[in-house]
Amino acid sequence: MAELELVNGPLEIYWGPVGETFTAIGASVAGNWVLLGTSGSKNYTEDGVKITGDKVTEVWRSLGSPYPRKAHITEADIFVEVNLKDYTLTQLRTGLNQSTVTSDGGGFDWIPLDVGLDVNEIAIQIRGVGKSPLLSGGHIQWNLPRLFENGSREWDFVKGEPVGSTLVFQAIYDEGATYPLGRIVADDT
Repeated sequence: MAELELVNGPLEIYWGPVGETFTAIGASVAGNWVLLGTSGSKNYTEDGVKITGDKVTEVWRSLGSPYPRKAHITEADIFVEVNLKDYTLTQLRTGLNQSTVTSDGGGFDWIPLDVGLDVNEIAIQIRGVGKSPLLSGGHIQWNLPRLFENGSREWDFVKGEPVGSTLVFQAIYDEGATYPLGRIVADDT
C-alpha cells in the first residue's frame, strides 16, 4: 500500500486576478490563470515551493504562577516562496508589481523597473498533480484568494548559473471571500 501521507514536490504555481474562479481539483487549469515560470516547476530551483504559516503568540502570566495562564495570537501571516530561474520579461513582471510588458513594434519589448506606490494584488493556486494524501493518483491544491509579491529583487549574473529571482508572496485577509486566507483541497474520491 502506498504511503499517501508522505507528499513531496514538485508543485506548480499559477497566478491570476483577485476574484478569479479557482480551478476544480481534478480539472485542467483554465480562465485567466498564468503558469509561473515559462516551463512551470522546471524553472524553480530545487528548493521547491515553500508555503509558510507564521504567527506571533503572546502569553499572559499572573503574579501567582510562573506558567502562562492565557495565550493570544497577535499576528499571523501566510507566505509562498519560490526561487524562479526565468529571465523572460513575462515572468519578470511578477516580481515587479505586475508591471506591463510593452512592445514598441520596432523589434524590442521592455518593462519598467519603477514599481510605483500601489501594490498590485493577485490570487494564487498551487497545484500538486498526483500529490493527494488521500487518494493514490489524486491531486492537492492550495487556493489563496489575495496576495501581493513582497520580495526584494536581486539578479546575480554569474558564470555557470542561470539568473533568477526569489519571489515571496504574502497573503492578505480577504473579507469578501468564503475562505478569507484560502484553503487546501485534496482529492479523496
